[in-house]
This record gives sequence, structure tokens and C-alpha cells, in this order.
Amino acid sequence: EIAYHKEGKRILWRKEKKIFFLDPFIANTLAEWACETPLQASIYEWVTQAHLHRKYGEVYYYRNAYEIDCIARNLKIEVKAGKPHRKYPKNTITLTQEDIPPFLYALNT
Repeated sequence: EIAYHKEGKRILWRKEKKIFFLDPFIANTLAEWACETPLQASIYEWVTQAHLHRKYGEVYYYRNAYEIDCIARNLKIEVKAGKPHRKYPKNTITLTQEDIPPFLYALNT
């Protein structure tokens, strides 16, 4: 799936795009075929994006002086494999490795 760059309410179709896998199995299979290992941080981000895509249909991202990995409707989410190290805009949810499973479960309830 492709996530387009979003600034405010505008979707910037020509800006750099983010590709994410809806199925981690496919990502791992392609990585193994290419003799690579996917970064754990990327897998966390892809799983979060895939869940948001299933729930809301569209997922975007934002990157300027900082990055927001996932924007879906009113949700702004930054996924971190390690400890978050900087401040993010107001109402941005920062998910660490430990936060991801409970957050994704709460999306489905």
C-alpha cells in the first residue's frame, strides 16, 4: 500500500511516498529473497499502518522538521522501536514497542 504526504488537509500527490506492507509475511519473504533483514522499527510501523488502513481506509504521513508515521482521520501516530527522543506536534500519539499491541487492540473495540 502507499501512504501519501499530507500537510493540513492537503494531500501532496507528487511528494515522496511511503510504501508499507499490509502483510508482514510478504515483507519478511521479500527481505529473505533479497538476503536482507527488515528493520524491527519498519515492521512495527507497517503493522500499525496496516491496522489503520483496515480501520479507516486511508493512511497518510507527514515529514518536515519531524515525521509523523501515520495519519488516519484525526489520528496522528509516530511509531518508535526505541525510546521517543523529541517532542511532536500536539495530539500526536507516540507508540513504543510495548504500546503497539494494546493500541491496536483498542482500535478494534
